[in-house]
Amino acid sequence: MRAPLQLNPVRALLIMVVWVALTIGIGYAVGDGEKHPLAYAASNQIGWPWLAAAAFAGVVAWLAGADAMGLRRPSPASSIKLVWLPLTYAVIMLTVDALIGLPSPGVIAILALNMLFVGLSEELMFRSIVFRGLLARFRLWPAILLTSFLFGIVHSLNVFTTGQLDQAVLQSAAAGMQGLAYLAIRIRTRSVWPMVIVHALWDFSLILSATTHPAEAGADAGWTWTPLLIALPVFLYGLFLLRHVGNNDEGWRDDDASTKAMP
Repeated sequence: MRAPLQLNPVRALLIMVVWVALTIGIGYAVGDGEKHPLAYAASNQIGWPWLAAAAFAGVVAWLAGADAMGLRRPSPASSIKLVWLPLTYAVIMLTVDALIGLPSPGVIAILALNMLFVGLSEELMFRSIVFRGLLARFRLWPAILLTSFLFGIVHSLNVFTTGQLDQAVLQSAAAGMQGLAYLAIRIRTRSVWPMVIVHALWDFSLILSATTHPAEAGADAGWTWTPLLIALPVFLYGLFLLRHVGNNDEGWRDDDASTKAMP
């Protein structure tokens, strides 16, 4: 029987560097040399960099072991309801998008596929690979905070695609806040799949409006702070979900261990 790939902080971070290089490097290779808003890049063609990064993360997660990476059904099954807040946000944004007006079916299909790649890629890389690698060295709360920090920092690299530094910085901060909540749901459900789907829906709904009304999105001077305002309740919800998770709770450090139900 094949021995699973053993992760540690150094190995996990090296894997993350390769993952980032795939995303940025392939993006430059298949791009036109121009910087475009994220909505343009996500809705005009298949995102080969996102697909490559998702495939790479999937292979690494499989080598590290399905259970350790959370590649399993939520346990208990009822824990899937914990996605309600980010899912509600996504549904509200999709409803607003539908009321304002939707782009062509072809654009919707490309955007949906690309955001599925992004959701799968980022959840596997951060809520599975990086988190488990950090847990090999750090206690639970430092691993949670470091994983969320790295998730946020990586989003600042969007500046190389969009050329919009202010947007990349604010998106980085918002992503770090949301990432803590996503990880809280990952821990509480013992599965990566719920947030793969909700993450993809969130990104799809958020970018869909920018795809349909790019001029209005960029013209509003206060728009740049919207990601932080949206992320704050989700961040607080993540802290609430983690309120009883302690550094000495070994059950939350091992997806194969049985855990007590949390009130």
